[in-house]
Amino acid sequence: MKYSAPRGTRDILPEESFAWRFIVQTIIRVLTTYNYEEIQTPIFESSDLFQRAVGDATDIVEKEMYTFTDKGDRMMALRPEGTASVVRAFLQNGEYFQKKKLIKLFYEGPMFRYERPQTGRYRQFHQIGVEAIGSSSALLDVESMMMGAHIFEELGLADVSLAIHSVGCDVCRPVIRERIKAFTESILSSLCPDCQSRFDRNPLRILDCKNPTCQMFFTGMPNMDSALCNECSDHFFTVLSLLEANKIPHEVDSHLVRGLDYYTKTVFEIRSSILGAQNAVCGGGRYDNLIAELGGRKTPAFGFAVGLDRLYMILKELRLPIPAKPTVTFFVIGLGAISKEPAFKCMSTLRKKRIMADFCFKEGAINDGLKEALSSKAVYAIIIGENEVENHTYTLKNLKDKKQFILHSLDEIAALAER
Repeated sequence: MKYSAPRGTRDILPEESFAWRFIVQTIIRVLTTYNYEEIQTPIFESSDLFQRAVGDATDIVEKEMYTFTDKGDRMMALRPEGTASVVRAFLQNGEYFQKKKLIKLFYEGPMFRYERPQTGRYRQFHQIGVEAIGSSSALLDVESMMMGAHIFEELGLADVSLAIHSVGCDVCRPVIRERIKAFTESILSSLCPDCQSRFDRNPLRILDCKNPTCQMFFTGMPNMDSALCNECSDHFFTVLSLLEANKIPHEVDSHLVRGLDYYTKTVFEIRSSILGAQNAVCGGGRYDNLIAELGGRKTPAFGFAVGLDRLYMILKELRLPIPAKPTVTFFVIGLGAISKEPAFKCMSTLRKKRIMADFCFKEGAINDGLKEALSSKAVYAIIIGENEVENHTYTLKNLKDKKQFILHSLDEIAALAER
């Protein structure tokens, strides 16, 4: 085979695609219940947008972005995440969005990062994400996490856990950074090269390292919650109290920082033990400074994204029920040249009645047509030959019990589909 899918990408074949669409539709149904509206943004944007939003010292910008120069000599990037694009759209279309005080948006589509492919991680991956723009209330944080939990509940997925933390704000984050540096300085030579390079440039990202050796050294790290300023501490306490009041199981993970620099205060992940070390299937948090950093007025916001590739893996692993793909009801077989046109018209009429029907395009004997009907998993074969054309009848064969009978109108045929 001369060509194959690029490394880190995959084809989603029809059987899987149907299950995939069911998952997407289930999630969107939940999101619309919470009054979120869909937005669609370009797959590529100015690379500077992501550099400013995500952070120069993140793995995404340093190692993982797919960038290219277009014919106008502009540096562009395939989107590595969705929040920056939504914020750009919010700023660019301010007149439209200013109609509401709280903007609730969701998006769905492919993202691109040049990562090392592994289980559940691809270079082209798919996300559904949400962004709520315009409120600093801790209630919004909790509503968003409840919505995430609601999504997995709707999909029948019980084996997940909610991890939460606060990464502080511009006031207290410098203190947190210095405490992390003070703890890791003596063990720096034992940490991985990525952690060593982050020590001076972005020490908070050290906590995001998934290297098992580094994680072992981090076990003795003191809890950074005591470094939070009063505002961040009060906000985090309120979030935890609301989770408790709403009986939402959760754990505080003092190492949770997420991989993007724009987060402030609350960050969270929904995790599955099935995925191993890369166990987050949903994650996000508050980003109160990003809109101002991209040129707008200081506007609080909260968002998260669900990884569809990983979610599908979990559902498949647990063999959770997904509705069966709809089957073809009628497979129409025209025998001989005189029968092809009326057979094709029969199929077309059934489809206009919103009945699933297919057609045998091959020339051949009745047995060839029936084999094709069986391979399509149709319920009935409609056979139209010279006798049927002359008598204005239709021969139907039940492909399960092999019984065969004559009908005289398409209305009679359509009635079978309703049974």
